[in-house]
Amino acid sequence: MRREVYVAAGAVIIIVVVVVASFTPLFTILNPNSGVEQNSRNLVIKNETYFVQGLQRPVAVIEDRYGVYHIYAEDNNDMFLTLGFLQAKERLFQMELIALASMGRLQYLLGSGYANYDRFQTLVGVPVTAQKDWQEMLGNATVNATDAESVQALEAYSEGINDYINYSLAHNLLPLEFKLLGKKPLYWNPVFSIAIQEYMIQVLEFSDDPLLYSLMYSRMGPAINSIIPPFNPIQTYYYAGYSGEPNSTVLAISENNYMVNNTVQSLALRLAEEWDPLNLLGTNPPEHSNEWVVAGNRTSTGHPILVGGPVLSFTLPSIWFQVQLTDPYYKVYGVVLPGEPAVIIGHNENIAWTLTDTEAISWGTFFFVQTVRDGQYLWNGTMHPLTHYHVNGMTVNWTNLGPVMVQDGSTALVMDWMGNRFSNDLGALLGVMRASNYTQFRDALSIWEAPYQNFAFADSSTIADISPGYYPVFADSSGLPYNPNGIMPGNGTEYIVSSIPYSMVPQAVDPASGFIVSSNQRQVGPAYPYWFGDTMSFSPGFRAQLEVDYLEDHTELTLRDMMTLQSENFTDTQAELLLPHIEANLSSSMNASVEDALSILSGWNYSMEPSSKAASVWFFSYMYIFNDTFSHIFEDYGIYPAYRSVLNVSGMGGSFLNTIGIPSLGLALTEMLITGHGLPGLGMNVTQVEVQGVEQAMHYLYSMYPDGNFTWSHFYGFQFPSILGIKSISVGPVTVGGDYNTPNDAPGVGPYNFPASGQSFKMVVNLANISDSFGIYPGGQSGNPASTQYANYINDWANGTYLPLLYYPSYDVFPSRDIMAEISIL
Repeated sequence: MRREVYVAAGAVIIIVVVVVASFTPLFTILNPNSGVEQNSRNLVIKNETYFVQGLQRPVAVIEDRYGVYHIYAEDNNDMFLTLGFLQAKERLFQMELIALASMGRLQYLLGSGYANYDRFQTLVGVPVTAQKDWQEMLGNATVNATDAESVQALEAYSEGINDYINYSLAHNLLPLEFKLLGKKPLYWNPVFSIAIQEYMIQVLEFSDDPLLYSLMYSRMGPAINSIIPPFNPIQTYYYAGYSGEPNSTVLAISENNYMVNNTVQSLALRLAEEWDPLNLLGTNPPEHSNEWVVAGNRTSTGHPILVGGPVLSFTLPSIWFQVQLTDPYYKVYGVVLPGEPAVIIGHNENIAWTLTDTEAISWGTFFFVQTVRDGQYLWNGTMHPLTHYHVNGMTVNWTNLGPVMVQDGSTALVMDWMGNRFSNDLGALLGVMRASNYTQFRDALSIWEAPYQNFAFADSSTIADISPGYYPVFADSSGLPYNPNGIMPGNGTEYIVSSIPYSMVPQAVDPASGFIVSSNQRQVGPAYPYWFGDTMSFSPGFRAQLEVDYLEDHTELTLRDMMTLQSENFTDTQAELLLPHIEANLSSSMNASVEDALSILSGWNYSMEPSSKAASVWFFSYMYIFNDTFSHIFEDYGIYPAYRSVLNVSGMGGSFLNTIGIPSLGLALTEMLITGHGLPGLGMNVTQVEVQGVEQAMHYLYSMYPDGNFTWSHFYGFQFPSILGIKSISVGPVTVGGDYNTPNDAPGVGPYNFPASGQSFKMVVNLANISDSFGIYPGGQSGNPASTQYANYINDWANGTYLPLLYYPSYDVFPSRDIMAEISIL
């Protein structure tokens, strides 16, 4: 079967006219043999044959009607090589951009304006660790089967990418961005792929929270436990158990904070201000992904259903690339990252899995005060030589704990980041891709160290969730360890003594409830015997509670039910919890704005529907109550203005422009509003705070919409920026219901700060018939802005429409109705 899809060259020219003058001479771009017109020829989707060096046997590929490639190979080498070739064909510029961003070499593509970012990325250790990890993997390959398998996959995948680079150079088909920038792609090597793994660990598990915590503690002292308590005062559902009274040792550690002096405070502020200079990693790691898995006794089919919606930043092209990989060893469908050869989220013939962030243990990022002078550092009373790494034209100094981040005289802040440990995540994922049951799945993940992820699992009869990782256990030579969520002494008194045993990491299999929800809420309750972090990092838990409530209240669940819960359930459970208390407090108020607000809120069902005015009143009332409360507290304690540059907080995950979110503050505020008891330093009673916040909200809403038409559709939606930030090839904002507390969630609010992150790949897998599964990500398979497959999934994603995950175990059974093109790799 042959179908051809043509894209008008005029669309390409329009894009070029917008950006051409800024980058490269016009005649280069308009050259008919090597410029834009040649790129437009590459947009024709038709049957193709490619002759690729390094291939051992022919590979058959089908591009299905949704643009997804299905690769059918006879061995691993050819399968991974073909994946590299085809992914580069669609996403080469994106892959190169992320690889260079990971390696601290953005200046190569984008110029000297990115020097500060490259310096930061080099300093934290990503290029150092990537090179060390590759050498360790190579060295282990002769004695470790997992490392050998990983080396083979990385080398074949790299060869496929380079084969496409050569093909594109020979046929003048380099992606348009390279032509605009006047650059050529660098040839790929496995270190790039490992660096991208490190970069994703940064995105998911890398935070300056301990710096911020210590800055707050330096001003608040023990009162910090009122706004950042060790345990969530509201959460009751822990997927891995351990409800009950707090473990006394863990509680003591959580409240045993190390007081930093003025010099260290200054260094912490400086480092926090320099953190992630381009904000590529986000102000704080994301805490708003969703996953749940339901047992067969609660579904209409009698078999489990697995649901995933990991939240990541949106870009065009998307961070995900959808693919089926099939050879005698692997039969897997799902999404891969740019530059990574393993399926991260997906299913094979027997099992399905998805991921959310664990958000535990201070994001795996720890800071220590160390004495560093004359090329040496102090540890256990003895000076030791620094290790010097010469990378990207700079020297990075490491102690035994990690890189020296900032220094004043002999006082230095050193970072111990779990992402700088060797972790063969690729090997773990290759094992997952082959697993046929939970035992094999769990065993494969035993080598996973970072990022800290919740892996939901289902097969035809079993549901499970496990949170693998290297979770440090701290010790102190004088007794009780200091709270690792703040800066710690680095002289040898405080140190990592071990890690939580794999048998004790959070996990659950076939619970009596018939479901598991792990949507960034704390996984284990207060009785857990290990320090696992405090409320500063975990999600407040309102999304998870919505999902738990729904699953508890429903049986005979269908795929459609799961899609509705994931994409169309806009109930804000925090509003449901708080508003009755707020309305009761304000019921006797004579304030005209308050009366107006109560009238609009009357009878509201707590759903953040786009057409709802009450949704807008709730959201902005809460935001102003939050801001008034914590601005007052932070000013009283001297956190403002001293540290406002790094601690400018707002509610709902930092939804106001140029602010950050600290989840624990929302929990503290919720408890205050429910109990009526004020927080430390607050000079007003709760009712006064609420009246003031509601009044500000109504004033703002009427200032924006004097006619009173301030429906939620004006304030909530999603942006999908192009990877280079070019507005003309970006999409959005696209109106969608929901808010930070709902499954369709993200921090941000319009019109000045529409969210640009969200559920990056929504997937619903039917374990009764794994071929009858569905998914969607907001974007498209192609990285070419002129392609019909650049942003074609966005409207479906926004409308809650899911596309079939077409999975056919062999090339021969692929029905012609599902084929857009057939490709031969020879």
